[in-house]
Amino acid sequence: MHLSSASFGYPDVDGTHRADLAGRLRGKKPPSNTFILATCLRIEVAVRGSREDLERAVAGVFGESTVMDLATVRVGERAVEHLFRIAAGLESPILGEREILGQFRQSVQATREGGVAADGLFSKLLDTAVSVGRQARQLLPESPHDSMAAVAAQVVGGAPRVAVFGSGSIAKSAVTGLLGLPAPPEVTVVARDPGKVSFSGITVLSLDLAEKVLDEFPAVISATSAKQRLVADRRLADVLAARSTLLTLVDMAMPPDFSPPSDSEVQYVNIDDLARMADRRPRRDDADAMVTTAAADAYRHLTNHMSVGPVIGGLIQTADGIVERVVARFTGRLKNTEDRAVLEQTAHTVARTLLAGPVAYIKAPDRPRDSLDVIAEAFGVEEDSDGR
Repeated sequence: MHLSSASFGYPDVDGTHRADLAGRLRGKKPPSNTFILATCLRIEVAVRGSREDLERAVAGVFGESTVMDLATVRVGERAVEHLFRIAAGLESPILGEREILGQFRQSVQATREGGVAADGLFSKLLDTAVSVGRQARQLLPESPHDSMAAVAAQVVGGAPRVAVFGSGSIAKSAVTGLLGLPAPPEVTVVARDPGKVSFSGITVLSLDLAEKVLDEFPAVISATSAKQRLVADRRLADVLAARSTLLTLVDMAMPPDFSPPSDSEVQYVNIDDLARMADRRPRRDDADAMVTTAAADAYRHLTNHMSVGPVIGGLIQTADGIVERVVARFTGRLKNTEDRAVLEQTAHTVARTLLAGPVAYIKAPDRPRDSLDVIAEAFGVEEDSDGR
């Protein structure tokens, strides 16, 4: 089985290009056997197939094939390891970032619910990536600053009042980060549906009041999944121009929620700025080694299944053909035609019993590399993709 992936991630692909790609993803259903992960810092496209299959999937999702010029392409075991490292948070600016595993898991679930990853092997591989991601986190030290939202909270932590736009997982993490500061500010959540915000003791406002909040609050963290700007660019310029003090605006959305003019009274921090501020935790060789080994094992299992399957199918098909010919030859000698069923069942049982040993042998993960070819040749099986 081939596996190919295209990565459009920070810092190789800047925020402007990622925002464009994220906008093109809106409302798009990926092709069959295609996994897409879209976060504020990366877009990953992985397919069960060759690089050519990947290029077709990318062109279908983004509307053109030229976006492949921006991508880092990986094939085979490298693609598997990259997916595992992402789920484990080993490719994040903050090592072991906690949000990415949840985002990865949600993308796997969305893919499955959409009927995209119908292939059992591909689906199982994605589940394994989630499991390995959990295991890797057990090898990393606990830290209160293991998320981009926590970094955002530190950026605005000196303000007496902070508004958080959004009600999703990133916004909730930002609120948690703010409340966990040594001197927590007064926090207000601004959400499209205030009734769904469950933080106790925190003021919740409607997103309809976004302009008022931008006018009055000294600091804002925006982490929505809005399909368009929260405030039109021209209107935002007017709101900021009316301010008498500097606004610190941390925009974690992708595409961004805001685009303030450069001459306005605002310290604008976008997600790439935030990533550059994040300090990577010290590299942990045990986590890296565990993920690398798990990815290699998963890829070996994948390729072993795809190469062994056709040979096993060929062995069974060959045995069934022999049984049919033998039963046909001896049927005329039977005194009772009803005995044919008994003869046929006996012959099939003998054939399956005989094949049990070779099948178990070639399924073994530590079998010699040439054993598949030897057995296939000995039994006259052709190793093509259809198992014939």
